[in-house]
Amino acid sequence: MSALALTLGVSGLTLISTANTATAAPHLDGPPSVQVGWTDSATPKKAYPVDSNTDVPLGTWQDDKGKSHTSRVYATFDLSAYEGKKIYGGKVFLEERTVADCSKRAVEIWRTKPVTTTPTWNRAPEPLAKLGEVLTPVQFCPGATITFDVGAAVQDAVAHRQRHITFEIRVPEQYESDASYGRRLHPYRSVDLNVEFNSVPQIDTAHLYNGGLPCTQLAPYPRIGGFASILEAVGSDADEYDERAVKTEVAIWPKADPDARQVFTGEHGLTGRANRVNLPEGTLADGTTYVWQARVTDGADYSPWSKKCFFTHDRTAPVEPTITSANYPQDSTGEAAPTGVSPVFTFSGNGDKDVAGFEYSWRSLGGHGCSASGEYGQLECTHPLDKPGSVRANTPGGSATVTIDLIGSGPQRLSVRTIDLAGNVSETVEYRTLVPRVEPEVRVESGTPEWGQEVLLKFVPAPGVTGVRDYEITLDGGTPETRDAQEDGTAFFSFFATNPNGHHLKVRSRSDNGFVSPEGNWSTSFYPGPGVKSDVYSSPDGSAVGGVGIEGTFTFSPPPGWTDTTAYQFSFNGAEPTEVPADANGRATITWTPTAIGYVDLTVYAVRADGTVSDYPNWYSFEVATSAS
Repeated sequence: MSALALTLGVSGLTLISTANTATAAPHLDGPPSVQVGWTDSATPKKAYPVDSNTDVPLGTWQDDKGKSHTSRVYATFDLSAYEGKKIYGGKVFLEERTVADCSKRAVEIWRTKPVTTTPTWNRAPEPLAKLGEVLTPVQFCPGATITFDVGAAVQDAVAHRQRHITFEIRVPEQYESDASYGRRLHPYRSVDLNVEFNSVPQIDTAHLYNGGLPCTQLAPYPRIGGFASILEAVGSDADEYDERAVKTEVAIWPKADPDARQVFTGEHGLTGRANRVNLPEGTLADGTTYVWQARVTDGADYSPWSKKCFFTHDRTAPVEPTITSANYPQDSTGEAAPTGVSPVFTFSGNGDKDVAGFEYSWRSLGGHGCSASGEYGQLECTHPLDKPGSVRANTPGGSATVTIDLIGSGPQRLSVRTIDLAGNVSETVEYRTLVPRVEPEVRVESGTPEWGQEVLLKFVPAPGVTGVRDYEITLDGGTPETRDAQEDGTAFFSFFATNPNGHHLKVRSRSDNGFVSPEGNWSTSFYPGPGVKSDVYSSPDGSAVGGVGIEGTFTFSPPPGWTDTTAYQFSFNGAEPTEVPADANGRATITWTPTAIGYVDLTVYAVRADGTVSDYPNWYSFEVATSAS
C-alpha cells in the first residue's frame, strides 16, 4: 500500500499514512499476512490465493463467456508480535482497481474463525461478527481506498492470545447477486491491516536507588546527606522506538504528611538502565523522613507505581574532633617524637551522638564523591567510614584509637574530621608533630649504574630504627616486593637497568614492633650517549692516574635503548676518529698507551647497523700522571 492514500471510509474521506515510521508511542505497524485470497461460487471447491497478475474479484461478476460468478475475499494476519502489548486500534484497507458502477458501493467486513490457507466457497470459515460496512456513494472512482475500523476485533484476539485473525470481505447479502455492486481489488494492495499498539513500560521495583543507596523499607531508615536529591529507578520498554525515550516519574512526600506528595519527572531515560530524577533545590528539609516511589512512561502508557522507599534527610554536620597522642607530642611542646615507633592517636567525638567515626590523613582530606558505576548505571556511594583512612567511634559521639604509619620526616601535619551516618563531615582539625628522619638509606653496591647492566642496592635502617624485619620495595611504580633483613637490619635488592630513561625506587622498612618507616627514594638516569669505562684511566676524584708508557683499556657500551650497536668511532685529543667494531653484545674494548703527561679528552660515538651515528657522544676526560700510579 502506498505511504499516503486517499481513503473513503465510514467516517468520510481522510488522508492516512500506512507507512511503518518511528514515532512516539503508540506505534503503527503492519502485521505480516498469512494468506490473502478469494473464493468463487462458480467453482465452489477451489481456492484462489492472490497472485500479482490477477485483480481480486469482490461481489458478482461475469467471465468472458458470460457466466456469472460471486466472490468473497479472505485475509489472515499474524498477530503474534503483539502478545502482551496494549492495542490502541486497528484498520483494514482495501484498494479498488476497477468498479462496475461508480454510483454504487456496498462492502462489509466480518471476522471469522481464523484460517491459515485460503478457503473455498464450500468450506468458508465460520463468521464470528460483522465489524463494519461501507454504504456510501463513490467520490473517487475507481482507485479509492476503503478503510474499516477493526480495532476491537484485534484487541479481542490479542487479549485471548489468538495468534491469527481472519477477515472476510464481501458485498452485503441483499446486493451480493447484483453485478453492478461488483468490483476488483488491486492484487498488490488488496487487503492490508494496520495495528496501533504499545508495550506498556515496566518499573523494576527491585532496583530503586536514593543517594547511591538501594531502596529500603526497614527502620531505622538510612540517613542520607548531600546526594539525597538524586532518585533513580530502572524501567524498561519493549518497543524499539521507546528504548531511549523512557521517562521516569518520582513521587515523594514527608512520611508524616502524605498530602504533601509531589511528582517530579526525569527525561530521556534508557530502557534497562537507572534513570535519574534530580529533585529541585529546597525540596528536602533537613531532619525530615521521606517516602518515595517511582513509575515510568513512554508518553502513552504508565507502569504501576513501585513499592515505597524511605530515608531521612540529614545535612547537619557533626562537631569537630579532639586529637591526642600517647607518644607523639604536638610540635608546640618542644618534645621530640620517638624514633622507630609508630604514632598512636586518639580521636574523640566529644559526646556528640551524631558522630559515627573519624577520617584522618597526613595529607589534606578531600571531598566525598559518588560514581555511576553500578550494574545498571546507578549512582554508587561508598560511605566514608568504609574507606581506608577512617575509623568508627566505639559509641555514638565516642572515641577511637589508631596507630598510623608515617609518610615522611620533619614537620608533619595530621588532618582529622568527624563523620556522621549520613556522610556529613565536620571542619578539619590539624595535629602538628615533628618526626625524626627514619627513612631507610639506599646505597649502590655495583658502581655507577649502567643501562643494560645489573644494579645492586643495599638498604640500611635509619639511625635509631631497630628490629627491622624486612623491606617493602617498589620499582618504577610496579608491584611491591619484599626482602627480608639480615641480622644487622640491612638487605639487598638487584635488578637489570632496562629503561633508557632511568629507574625510580621506593623502599620502606618494617620492624618487629610494628613500625613502618616512611618511604625512602632512590633514582638513577642515564646519559643518552655511549658508555666508557677504563681499568687504569679512571679517576672519580679527579686525581691523575696511569702514566707515560702505561697501557690502559677502554670499554665502550651502547647508548641507553640501543640494541643494534655495531661499531664505535673514537678519537683522543681531537685526532682523526678511528672506528672499532662492536661484539655481539654491542660492546667494544680498545687499548691505549699515553706518550705524554697531562689532560686527555676521549670522544666516543656509537654507530648503528644502518650507519646512523649517535647524536650524543661521550666526552671522557682524565689526567695522565707523571709516574705510574
